[in-house]
Amino acid sequence: MDTRSAQLLDAARADPEAFAGIVDATKGMVYAIAYGFFRDRLIAEDVAQEAYLALFRNLHKLQSDLHVKNWLRQTTTRKCIDYSRRKRHQPFVSLESVAEPRTAPRDPDPFLAEELGRRVAELPPKMRMVVILRFQEDLKLREIAETLSMNVNTVKTQLRRALIRLRPKVAHLRQEVSYVPAAR
Repeated sequence: MDTRSAQLLDAARADPEAFAGIVDATKGMVYAIAYGFFRDRLIAEDVAQEAYLALFRNLHKLQSDLHVKNWLRQTTTRKCIDYSRRKRHQPFVSLESVAEPRTAPRDPDPFLAEELGRRVAELPPKMRMVVILRFQEDLKLREIAETLSMNVNTVKTQLRRALIRLRPKVAHLRQEVSYVPAAR
């Protein structure tokens, strides 16, 4: 959060309508974590809403403005894992049946991004969250450990195991991506 948002926590404590400023400053990060975990726009929005509701209820507990972003990141990851555990007991809906969001792809190769997202979504929840926080949110291992309340060595192990699981599933993509059709 920048200096403008450093004043947002104090304003949100005094005036609940100022809470929207915190949401505006952090909504991209919160949504990106949830969407990266579930690959579903509606679920990501629900999880983000739960995270912001928890933030609103706990504003008085935050020590400083610097804690808001880290607190939200940690809360969002926990909400994602909790939501996936709740959904485990409900009927499964395949990712293929979920419509993709209607936004322009950020990656130069949408096929690769979709396939990687599908493969990451198959990982167990904790491994999936470690991969998302490391590669999507570009967090350091120490930051991931703090966010997930894990030991750094546990984060390393989870990341290594996730990559070992993913490698054989995406090995064929390297050849498909490097294919360049001959000029006519």
